[in-house]
Amino acid sequence: MRVILSWFGPKLSPTSNKLVSALYDVTDPILKPFRRFQFGNSALPVDFSPIFAIFALNIVQWLVWKIL
Repeated sequence: MRVILSWFGPKLSPTSNKLVSALYDVTDPILKPFRRFQFGNSALPVDFSPIFAIFALNIVQWLVWKIL
């Protein structure tokens, strides 16, 4: 959801909407470690942190299922 909201730009910033702010509060701790994986120049960086975060969460889920 956060990736889709980023396409709308500043119209739906975390400061303008409480629901968007709550979404950012929940997802920031998960995405922050993966923020360094950005490619491209400063004019048009491509942020792959959501993809890497989903991949990492899937691995954690798999490990939890194996342990249980």
